[in-house]
Amino acid sequence: MGSISAVWISSCVWSGATLADDERARDVAGAAVHSVDPRPCYSTYRNERLESLVIDLRRDPIAGNQINNSVYFYRVASDSCDYVVERDGKPVRMSQVMVDCCGYGTVAVDRAVAKSYWFTGKKRADIFKEFARDEQIYPDSPKPTLFIALYRDLVWGESNGNELWSLRQLGDVVQQNFQSAYSPLDDDVWKRKFERWWKRFRSSTPQLKLETTYEPTSEGAKVRGYAFSGYQLTIPWTGPPTKGAPTVFQWALLVRPDGTVEQLPSKIIYSAR
Repeated sequence: MGSISAVWISSCVWSGATLADDERARDVAGAAVHSVDPRPCYSTYRNERLESLVIDLRRDPIAGNQINNSVYFYRVASDSCDYVVERDGKPVRMSQVMVDCCGYGTVAVDRAVAKSYWFTGKKRADIFKEFARDEQIYPDSPKPTLFIALYRDLVWGESNGNELWSLRQLGDVVQQNFQSAYSPLDDDVWKRKFERWWKRFRSSTPQLKLETTYEPTSEGAKVRGYAFSGYQLTIPWTGPPTKGAPTVFQWALLVRPDGTVEQLPSKIIYSAR
């Protein structure tokens, strides 16, 4: 559910501690973004699926006699709104109108201490490490399926293409990328380019089986899976894509029992424009 951040404080009591409620937690998430890109308002969209993963992965999923759900997640984006500023001692109504801008990614908020974790930029993996340590999140055993799902969403970003499990899913993801890259042009353009790419991909990888595997090692679980990265898209659309190449690759992660994750070298399966 989306909401425009507002500045007021409220709270709830949970297991002897005071937790910020949803509205206050949205303020904290918006404040994290505001410190870098100040704007009068933001939209915040809560992600309860990620919250459920954290509960399942916590060392102590129960606090007192309640579920330990002190962490909320929000996707933060810019928004259009009216607001008031003071000029020459008088209140003046202003408006912010945003079109096709801007998604700021995911912010986790620890409601017990009003601390935010903004998963953005090149240090997402380091932020995840700090977040997992602070919130006592550990891999599920023997296959860290839930832990990897949380890691992928927060470090790599939410995408239907960062774990592939079937050719049908891959085909949908690739088609969406081609369509977005060439959408203002005639439909025949992106369809023709997609069909050519797909035919070449299938002829070069006839035995490819898309699945995620888990290999136990002395250091932890080595996880391998498949993903897709496509043309780099621009908003608004500025012409046919000039950057990026549609690529299917195999990623690899080493997940240690303490919750630290090491990204291992990836392997390109197929790449072509």
